[in-house]
Amino acid sequence: MGRENDNKSTVVSLVIKEFRQAFLDGTLKGGDRIIQEDWADKLKVSRMPIREALTQLEAMGMVKMIPHKGAIVNSLTKEDIEEIYSMRMALEGLVVEKALPFLSEEDKGALEKILIEMENLEINEENNERYIQLNSEYHKLLRQKSPWVRLKKTVENLGISPVAPSLLHEYYQQTQREHRLIYEAVCRGSAAEVRAAVEYHVLRTKNNLLEYMEMID
Repeated sequence: MGRENDNKSTVVSLVIKEFRQAFLDGTLKGGDRIIQEDWADKLKVSRMPIREALTQLEAMGMVKMIPHKGAIVNSLTKEDIEEIYSMRMALEGLVVEKALPFLSEEDKGALEKILIEMENLEINEENNERYIQLNSEYHKLLRQKSPWVRLKKTVENLGISPVAPSLLHEYYQQTQREHRLIYEAVCRGSAAEVRAAVEYHVLRTKNNLLEYMEMID
């Protein structure tokens, strides 16, 4: 990676991205031990950003730190999905509702730009990481100006499930319709519509994740 001279937070973000891709493509599976030295060599970074990335991944529930063993990849259960997405449904709509009055025309333009790129993106293995990045940016932009900073931080720490690319592909059109409905509600300045649209989007995602887990059991 050759990133020792890059901004520290950028390096950590890039390391997290590499780990997330490893979860998605099956390089790292539930129960696997993450050996920091090996990943530092592989990504050509020091151990410090590896440690910081693992700390953030632990907060997201994607890894767990075990004494004398280190970082172990979590196996997400159906109960985990129920808990994470039920919390997101209850909290994320409220965060976006509180952010709505502070979203500028520039923010709305940025949302539209992200939305259009997602709508025009053909979902496949090559583009999947880009879609995940855009989806994350879209939701982060919706939340970013919420004055309720504790609530916003809580939502961000919940994380998302590292699901298989095939799941994104199967529900892509439905997901994009929901993203557009959220954007249109933002443009109308309707707090009630925005909150309802976000809550429905999170609920539907939870249900599809549970359905997916049923299929792979």
